[in-house]
Amino acid sequence: MKDEERIRCPVHNLISFKKSDPDDILLWELIQTRPMQRLRRIKQLGFSEFVYPGATHTRFSHVVGAMQMARRMLAVLQRNQSFENDEETKADRRATLAAALQHDIGHGPYSHVFEELCGHFSLKKSHEEYALELLRSGEIAEILERHGVLEKTIHMFEKEPGLSVFNAIISSQLDCDRLDFLSRDRLHTGIKSAKIDLEWLFDSLRIEQTPIDEQGATKAYSFVFLAKGLSVAEEYVLSYVKMYNTVYFHKTTRGVQHLVRDLMIEVITNHSDNQEISGLPVIRFFKGERDLNAYLALDDSSIQAITHIAASNDWGRASKLAVRFLDRNLYKCFELPNTEAGTVPRARLDRFKQRLNESRIRYIDDIVSQRSLKHYDVTNSSFLMNILIRQGSEIEALGNVSSIVRAPARRVARLYFENREDRDRAEELFRTS
Repeated sequence: MKDEERIRCPVHNLISFKKSDPDDILLWELIQTRPMQRLRRIKQLGFSEFVYPGATHTRFSHVVGAMQMARRMLAVLQRNQSFENDEETKADRRATLAAALQHDIGHGPYSHVFEELCGHFSLKKSHEEYALELLRSGEIAEILERHGVLEKTIHMFEKEPGLSVFNAIISSQLDCDRLDFLSRDRLHTGIKSAKIDLEWLFDSLRIEQTPIDEQGATKAYSFVFLAKGLSVAEEYVLSYVKMYNTVYFHKTTRGVQHLVRDLMIEVITNHSDNQEISGLPVIRFFKGERDLNAYLALDDSSIQAITHIAASNDWGRASKLAVRFLDRNLYKCFELPNTEAGTVPRARLDRFKQRLNESRIRYIDDIVSQRSLKHYDVTNSSFLMNILIRQGSEIEALGNVSSIVRAPARRVARLYFENREDRDRAEELFRTS
């Protein structure tokens, strides 16, 4: 490591690592590991580039950015002088930064599609479990152990979110992960709304001892917005909702995911013994090679390779789906209109699907719940998981203070069809259901 290493980031500008700082030495060593470098080959937003062509940034860029957000959150502790600068606190800080940097190392290629494939083939291990396995073994474990924070870092992934301010930096409703991906994904998709004023957010943020029962007898340290931060706290939540509605749950992106999942199921089920693909990492994985080394060989290119090979062969439905993916000839979506109350019309949906089955129209059912602010009353043991704001002498949950951000999550029902003709027939059936 040189005296100073730097990474240029479009969100954070220069992210530096100094040889004179023990925390930075740890972080720079972790960045060089194989699990971290693999994240350069996994897109942060999967297939969102089918809608937003600039959304090609990687999970590597995101985790480095999340680490930088964690630094800024830890600076709030230092500014407030909330904790003694003893060895225990230094270790907590170091583990927090390491956890922020490592939080996505367990993700598979095109994360959501891969998870659905695993579910289809009854493989139960989640990306969180793979992350823990990578933390506990190999080069990452050796580095964390040498720097004295292996167990503390692992605990960041195992403890219930919100149990401490350090843990809250990693997993909460206001954590380093969300702060970075909302800022980064907005930038790369070109979304002009949903902006978060990060400078004002961090200027308004404090660490305070917060009552966690109605009598105020029990207190714990938590992040709290000053009253002046109400507008930026609302801005943050509205950005979260906006990005899920317009980017993460975009109907076209979901349609690409369904098509690629069907393609991969078809290839793995019916063509995995073909000599052209039998040795590829994804095929080996689903045929039984599932140790960590095999898992680390999986990245987005491993699925892209299968797509190109299938498209150049005559493998029936698998080849047709592969060509459709490469030509952006995607499944067609029909989104059901919601009721006046904003809910999915369940009875009508059930009648509709029954008529589709009777008409032998193949469809994919896709019901998603839009994201919103979670709210916990003071009597709830999860009260500290709220986004908190100071109002005079009281600390309140944001949902109690702002009517803007406490709207219930809206559910959206979509059906996907393999061609426009089936979608048009389905719309006609729905109108008469």
